[in-house]
Amino acid sequence: MEYHLGQLVACIDDRFKFTAKCPAGMMMPRKGTVYRIRTLDFFRARGRSLPFLRLQEIVNPPFPSIIGPYEPVFEASAFLPLDPRRLDVFRRHVAPIKREGVPA
Repeated sequence: MEYHLGQLVACIDDRFKFTAKCPAGMMMPRKGTVYRIRTLDFFRARGRSLPFLRLQEIVNPPFPSIIGPYEPVFEASAFLPLDPRRLDVFRRHVAPIKREGVPA
């Protein structure tokens, strides 16, 4: 799947492997919630380069790691990119409708 900055994504798996090493109170994505991509980073994992995301709605303080302090990232495979064309159709259907003679 392709990801880009500013893209809306839906969390489809909130069982992140690194959470046992993270400090209490760290904000985590929740399955079924929509987020906007803030950063897109690629890290070498499992013998290949994998995309990892930071989300606009979740900002955590840096925490210590083997590579030094950093703000946690989330594996992109836990998120489904949303098609903006489909979202526009949805927005039109739920947008308020102005009717003649009826207050909006």
